[in-house]
Amino acid sequence: KHIFRSRILNPRWMEGLMRHGYKGAGDLSRAVDISFHWDATSDVMEDWMYDALSEKYALDEKMQEWFKEVNPYALQNIAERLLEAASRGMWNASEEMKKRLEDVYLDVEGDIEERTDA
Repeated sequence: KHIFRSRILNPRWMEGLMRHGYKGAGDLSRAVDISFHWDATSDVMEDWMYDALSEKYALDEKMQEWFKEVNPYALQNIAERLLEAASRGMWNASEEMKKRLEDVYLDVEGDIEERTDA
């Protein structure tokens, strides 16, 4: 939990990765994947941790804009992984939180389709 707070949720760490554009977005996405897999195998994540990941990575408007610009696939993966955690019962997400994440997922999916259709 200390590492989660001091690194994964640390604005300085996130800003440092943001300077690396596409790769930084992928690294943030991998941090969500690792947290998910860690929880799936060891049941270590608490609801507040998933809530914080959702708010800071997927639902923050500034982060959404940045992800969409540099690596929309990373944002899509983050939203998908968080929704999977909720659907598997690993995270007791509120209905509102799930709806907001679904909206992000569908929005970025539409953006990706527009880019690839052009």
